[in-house]
Amino acid sequence: MGFSLVGLLIGLAVLAPNVLLLAFPPAGGIPKLSEAGIVFTVLERTGQVGCLGLLVASGGAPLSGWLLGSAACILIYWALWARYLARGRRFGDLYASLWMIPLPMAVFPVLAFAFATLWLHSPWLGLAVAALAVGHLSNSWQVRRGLRAGSPRGRSAPGR
Repeated sequence: MGFSLVGLLIGLAVLAPNVLLLAFPPAGGIPKLSEAGIVFTVLERTGQVGCLGLLVASGGAPLSGWLLGSAACILIYWALWARYLARGRRFGDLYASLWMIPLPMAVFPVLAFAFATLWLHSPWLGLAVAALAVGHLSNSWQVRRGLRAGSPRGRSAPGR
């Protein structure tokens, strides 16, 4: 175990676009929609901390195709953020499908971390990715369901 610059860069590359929500929030505000529940939120947060911490402390590994897979997922994720901006910063675009992939803005960051797991051959990172996947995908799916159902709690809020 030791510091990994590549691991840090992967983590920052996944997190950086989220800063866009601070600078460019959804045009109509962020609706109040429920997430999947406390268990999924705890899994999501645990997975986020675990993925970032383990990537940075991984010590790295030789470059491989798995690392390229992670980079490809990050580039697709960034393109999805560009889509959000280009379409006028609609909240629903954060949960919109891409081709036949539901919730691509939840799927591709998880895949980026999963490819990093394969690159590093780290079972601990794999557990963190699994926790992140279960929590993040469940919460995102619940928000998407609320958007599609036209939830009566879909009023705009200054932040969620």
